[in-house]
Amino acid sequence: MTPTDLAAASGSLLAPAAVFGAANTTAMLGWLALVVLPRRVRARRAIAGAAIPLLLAVAYSALIAAGWSRADGGFDSIAGVRSLFASDLALVAGWLHYLAFDLLVGTHIDERAERASIGRVALLPALALTFLVGPLGWLLYRVQEWGTLRMRGDGVPVVEVPMASGWVTMLAGAMRSADRRLLAIAGALLMAVPPTAMAVLLDDRTVDGANSWIKPLKFELSLAIYMATLAVLVPLAGPHAATSRWSRWMAWVAGTAIVVEMFWIILQAARAERSHFNTASPVEATMYGVMGLGAVLLVVMPLALVPIAWRSRSGGLRAGIVAGLLLNLLLGGVFGAILSTRESHFIGGDGTDATGLPFLGWSTTGGDLRIAHFIGLHALQGMLAAGIVTSAWRPRFGTGLVCTLAAAWAATTVVVATIALRGAPLPVLPTGERDAQLDARYRP
Repeated sequence: MTPTDLAAASGSLLAPAAVFGAANTTAMLGWLALVVLPRRVRARRAIAGAAIPLLLAVAYSALIAAGWSRADGGFDSIAGVRSLFASDLALVAGWLHYLAFDLLVGTHIDERAERASIGRVALLPALALTFLVGPLGWLLYRVQEWGTLRMRGDGVPVVEVPMASGWVTMLAGAMRSADRRLLAIAGALLMAVPPTAMAVLLDDRTVDGANSWIKPLKFELSLAIYMATLAVLVPLAGPHAATSRWSRWMAWVAGTAIVVEMFWIILQAARAERSHFNTASPVEATMYGVMGLGAVLLVVMPLALVPIAWRSRSGGLRAGIVAGLLLNLLLGGVFGAILSTRESHFIGGDGTDATGLPFLGWSTTGGDLRIAHFIGLHALQGMLAAGIVTSAWRPRFGTGLVCTLAAAWAATTVVVATIALRGAPLPVLPTGERDAQLDARYRP
């Protein structure tokens, strides 16, 4: 082989495309070592966290040395960065930067997870996201670690919430004794709100006329409120509710159902596709059914607190807890089931959130079953608040007052659902010119 042939072969071997392929294979070996090898094998972290990142760093340094002076652009503007990475050498160097640092972050996550006693299987989603979209995987792991550490144990120590005091003192005592497992789920959901809200501002794609990220944002807030309510309800139901076996199961089942549901809703938002009422493919149809099962579990599991509250409490508080949990199932759950049997929550009207109420999206041109579902689900907060207030304010009449409010709440929900099923908007929603248009459209 002549010197010219040797130089040509060397140049081909070190071409950007060849370096790109070799770097991908090398990085994948590090991830496989991290995921497949048992934690007791010390070499796994040496491979994933030292040897392979060092190889990638050497290749990165060579690419920077060879290509940096050739590239135009810089880091002072988007146009400058785009111009900088127009060079194959700079682009592959940036890719190696990504591969090396993501692998180092994955090793760091693995080390923290072992100290926190988080299992290998439970860690896989965070490692997979770190491999694919680095910072998002690290963010998921930190939320997972925070929630896992707070969901361990028996919820809270057995503390008797003061019943013979004012409603403010009672509520403050319940909040101090709130089930930390359920609070951890609520906290994890709230942690997802800032990045989702930022996605709303950055992404202009729409689904059913609304920003594709509005639905995940609404679900994060709604489920966080629901979990926080259950966390406060547990100590109010009885002094030993937090340590009951069913209460522990409720926390883990609810957490699993919420993780699966939010994963799918966020994934579909990122694809600008429907998460609900979507059976376009076998996967989407299956996940729609899985989300329905999760929703059923979320309203059925808390019913275990009903017999505990019935034995341990009396008056308005008992009535509020029992009525709230039953209405949560009968109104929120039943209307949710009605929703799931239809092709859309819209009945008549424009069939789009674009002309609906801001953020909520409720239709102002036709029927919308989401309104009845919303009112029914939030009966839990309304009845619990009524039970706390009446037990301290009017203890002798608390049960009657709560039952009267529960009947009125149920009746209101049914009326709202009936209006939606007729294909008409709620009369209180439209205003001004639209009122006149709807008068002509829906009323003789």
